[in-house]
Amino acid sequence: MHLERLTKWFNSSDYRDIMLKGLFLSSIVIFLFLGVISGLMGFAHIFWTKMLVSFLSALFFYSYLKQGKMKLHVLLLVLLVELDSAYVMLGEHVDNFVSIYPYFIIFGFFFFFKLRTAIWLTLAHLLYWLLVGLYGHMLFPDDPIFTMVSLANVAVCSLIAMIFAYFYYISIELSYEKLAHADRQKAILLKEIHHRIKNNLNKTSSLIGLQMMQMEQEGEAQGREVLQKSKLRIEAMAMVHDVLYKSNDFEKIDFEAYIRNLTQLINQMYGKNRPVEIHSGDICLPLEIMMKIGLIINELLTNSIKHAGTNTHEEAGLLITLNREHNHCVLMYHQQSNQSVDMDTLEKSNTLGMKLIGLTIEEMDGEMKISNGDGLKFVIHFSC
Repeated sequence: MHLERLTKWFNSSDYRDIMLKGLFLSSIVIFLFLGVISGLMGFAHIFWTKMLVSFLSALFFYSYLKQGKMKLHVLLLVLLVELDSAYVMLGEHVDNFVSIYPYFIIFGFFFFFKLRTAIWLTLAHLLYWLLVGLYGHMLFPDDPIFTMVSLANVAVCSLIAMIFAYFYYISIELSYEKLAHADRQKAILLKEIHHRIKNNLNKTSSLIGLQMMQMEQEGEAQGREVLQKSKLRIEAMAMVHDVLYKSNDFEKIDFEAYIRNLTQLINQMYGKNRPVEIHSGDICLPLEIMMKIGLIINELLTNSIKHAGTNTHEEAGLLITLNREHNHCVLMYHQQSNQSVDMDTLEKSNTLGMKLIGLTIEEMDGEMKISNGDGLKFVIHFSC
């Protein structure tokens, strides 16, 4: 449970967000550790200081998770580290406790902020530590940490860190911009591909529609029905690409949204209003699997509408559910009616629709069971 929550915290497309969360967690653990060590060494005031700093780090981290204001919380974390470091260096027990001038903060400025802002923050950081050094020299004139040579070393090292941070910023930003640009180009290209596939399928569907109109005028009812089914199969495939074209996720398709649109299309095609209830618990599936499911639902719903009874009870509704457990999915198509069905005839049916369903399920490495208890049920098990 804790590992899942931690993974959720770090699930971000922004590398700065991941870094800041890591820094907050690290600061909490490090300050707690230093607090415990100082307490064991008998430095009570250092112990309580570290406990306070650790508590504030946790509080700021919680605030960041809730508000998401990155730059504000970067500055709060920096301020916390700056004040704690200065307190330790100016403390009267500095000879007995490890103190480190926080050079890494300069890299933090160039990591989280734009170049101009990072330079100004670095200058403010250096000015702050210059004042801390001068104040320390006034308090402890004989302490080697606060001699002019030590302060000059801090200034020189800070300048070197700033130069490294500057070139680090340029290299990281240039690399990130190139990757982001390439990613945007791939996304545009992929959307264009799905858009063209959808358009080509729609053109094919339109040609079949024109052929259907001609057959209707000439009285070829049976041929028209065949073309109508073919038209629906093509539009079921086109709808998958339409959903992907409008989505930000090119890998997964929302089952419930897609099936709802598909059933509305089939009802509209046949001039019906057959109520369909869909439950999937926000399950999303890859394009290949969803396209196969769309073909199956298309055949089953078309068959239900075609063979529905004339009374309202026979058209009471349909229930479509999808459940997933680990890598296994169960799709159920339930025709909620008391209409009697010859199971032997249905299972041995040699129609194109049933053949298509059977072949599609084989491609999914699945199996289908048909029952006729409280209505005709098709239950399909497959890997997902």
